[in-house]
Amino acid sequence: MTGFLKSLGMIYAIEKINNLNFLPGLTLGYEIYDTCSNAGKALQETIRLTSEWEPPADHFSQQCNISARPSVKAVIGALYSEVSITIARHLSFKLIPQISYGSSAEILGDKHRFPSFLRTVPNEIYLTKALSILINKFHWNYVGIVSSDDDYGRSLVENLSVQLDLLDICTAFKDMIPADVGDQRVHQTIHSIIGRITGSSANVIILALKVSLVVEVLKEIVKHNISRTWIATDHWSDSQEVAKMIDIDNIGCVIGFSFKHGEIPGFRKYLHTLESRNHSENPFIKEYLQIQSRCLDAYKHRQCLQASNSCTISGSILEESYLNCSEDNIYLQSDDYLERSIEPDRAYSTYLAVQAIAEAIKNLLCSNGSCIHNTTFPPWQLLQEVKKVKFSDNNETVYFDGYGDFNTGFDLLSWHKINNSIEFIVAGVYDIDENDIILSSYDIIWNTPNNEIPESRCSKSCSPGKYKIHSNVKCCYNCSLCPEGYYSDAFDMTECRNCLPHQWSDKGSSYCKNKMVEYLDWVDPFAGVLLSFAAFGVLLVVIIGIVFLKYLSTPAVKAAGGIYTFIMNVSLLASYISSGFFIGQPSDLSCMIRQPLYGISFTVCVSCILVKALRIVLAFELGQRICYHVKLTYQPAIVIIILTSIQAGICIVWLALKPPSVQQIPFLSQYLIQQCHEGSTVAYGIMLAYIAFLAFVCFVLAYKERKLPDIYNEGRFITFSMLIYIFVWFAFIPLYVTTKGKYLPAVELLAILTSNYGIVCCHLLPTTYILFFKSKSNRRDVYLENLQTSPKISFSLPNFSVRSSQAKKCHNCLSSDDVSIYSSAGFRKRSISI
Repeated sequence: MTGFLKSLGMIYAIEKINNLNFLPGLTLGYEIYDTCSNAGKALQETIRLTSEWEPPADHFSQQCNISARPSVKAVIGALYSEVSITIARHLSFKLIPQISYGSSAEILGDKHRFPSFLRTVPNEIYLTKALSILINKFHWNYVGIVSSDDDYGRSLVENLSVQLDLLDICTAFKDMIPADVGDQRVHQTIHSIIGRITGSSANVIILALKVSLVVEVLKEIVKHNISRTWIATDHWSDSQEVAKMIDIDNIGCVIGFSFKHGEIPGFRKYLHTLESRNHSENPFIKEYLQIQSRCLDAYKHRQCLQASNSCTISGSILEESYLNCSEDNIYLQSDDYLERSIEPDRAYSTYLAVQAIAEAIKNLLCSNGSCIHNTTFPPWQLLQEVKKVKFSDNNETVYFDGYGDFNTGFDLLSWHKINNSIEFIVAGVYDIDENDIILSSYDIIWNTPNNEIPESRCSKSCSPGKYKIHSNVKCCYNCSLCPEGYYSDAFDMTECRNCLPHQWSDKGSSYCKNKMVEYLDWVDPFAGVLLSFAAFGVLLVVIIGIVFLKYLSTPAVKAAGGIYTFIMNVSLLASYISSGFFIGQPSDLSCMIRQPLYGISFTVCVSCILVKALRIVLAFELGQRICYHVKLTYQPAIVIIILTSIQAGICIVWLALKPPSVQQIPFLSQYLIQQCHEGSTVAYGIMLAYIAFLAFVCFVLAYKERKLPDIYNEGRFITFSMLIYIFVWFAFIPLYVTTKGKYLPAVELLAILTSNYGIVCCHLLPTTYILFFKSKSNRRDVYLENLQTSPKISFSLPNFSVRSSQAKKCHNCLSSDDVSIYSSAGFRKRSISI
């Protein structure tokens, strides 16, 4: 019936062209031969069709002058590629244009071997591309292929394998069935294929077979109650013969590609009026009308038997009717059967083939609304015109490309059971130019719970959070969890992605989380303790400063440094204040402030101590011998400024070249420690080393003061405070290097506070203690008495008994904070620099 409908489509197109006077003065005729889908019979009929005309030996020359009247100008057909290949070899020799409405084999596009072959369907290579894209869109990676063992089947499997390999899609099996349904090996091969299908994890099977072979395969599928997803090629994707098989809806989901569907204007009406037309010269139509009439009689008889037993009809008629009528078509009245049996792609492709030939004849013989009545033109001239035709149909421009193929694409059909019959629903379109499928997945019935897309994989899909570990077969694999710090956010990823530096993930994660940013926060208990000590230090320094201001003129304050004690107080305040920059969320600004602020402020403090130590050494150790020369060089303010300027210069260079900045350091797996990176560790080390150098100088000078009287022994306190500083910062280095985490700033802050308290306790508190609790000894006469009676003094008081010229010169040689000591024994006024 399928072939009959295609012939009707061709007849209708020819009659329409003739009736519309598309070729004024010319009438198209036709001859129809049944190839029975057999290449040998097709060649036999083709030879008989073209035997009336044999071309001369030089027919390839465009200058040949053919006087014979060839009766055949073009051939339409065949459906199957292996049949078209056979007859194309014969027709190409005669250069008779052959236009197929269904043969898509790639080999037919070879114009050297088949120069006169054209087709109104796309090349098979596009079908294989469409199949591979479809499989990839549904994330199938393991499919089976069953094809016919002929040129079409072998070519399709070869091309499809190439396309699937490009998308990393594997084939579970590739089986071929003998192309001739009468071959004894067919059923044996089918049984073998059934075993492969049931034993494979591939749920998607591609059937690239003729309709007759598909029917045989699906009969066995129904018998074995197998349900799979079947992908049909253009041979049977819209086959009514397959769709009307018993229990066909039990085999699972059927989708497939067909050639572009198109409606032939007026064709359905034409099928309803076959009886009213004169078909005396068409035995096929005549035979169909006879069978249809008898089937209708049989149908009426059955209805009569169901109503009563008094039904009379000739037994011979009934017997013949039951032999020629199937269960399906006896229930169909008139020409509805033909209309319902139309395969839109085949009929439309046949219609386009006739249109192309008519357009070529018009271009060859017609101009200005009239045609030359010339039927002696050689077929090769028509072939040249057919290759160049371009016309519009269904609002689309169609033409043959350089390989003789039409530029139309494919329709993706989904089989739906509606009212106990299979309907073909267009669920997508394959665009050749875009090489992509425009898909409407809602139009596909998957025959699965909730209409979910079925899986077809060699291995179970690896869910997000896992990655594939391949085995010997690339589509077969195991799944493994992503390690910590890695993730996979899609199915079947070949490797896990690394989280960004500021993110983390647990083992087997499908996403990354932002790491928790940690720093030494203000609310941290340890930070609170350190800040309490810093605040207490600030309060202590302020109170001491006020007390010193009140007792500025006393010997104890002058011995502690006088006016320079206030510089020490201010520098200690700045050092304590720098503690605040080590706590809280750091910023680039706070990072650049905290180290230079501490370094410069503490340098000022140590410089003041250095001046004090140097003054005492000069006063008590060197005495009168170099007093004159010291006065010329010893300027405390200048010394402090110079020593502090050096440290300031170090810090300025540091900030200019490589300043400290905020840095986020991964800590464990879930945290980011936000802290200050010192920028240049060399500059940071030089800054601390410079302070350490000054402290060491103070220590050396103070050591020389160890023999001074107890009441005036500043050297002991300087020595002890510098030892504290040196010990703290030497201990700080290994602690700083080895400490990790948010408490790293606390280590440095602890060292700063310890150093500050060492200065306060050794330099400021002893003097404060004297001011409050030893006020009786805070007198000049007491200081003088202790100096006179002390056995540790390295010079003798009689040297001061005479006010010599040297003594006069030394009166103010060290500083303005001199202690004027009057002897209770009646000594003259002496000036002793302290």
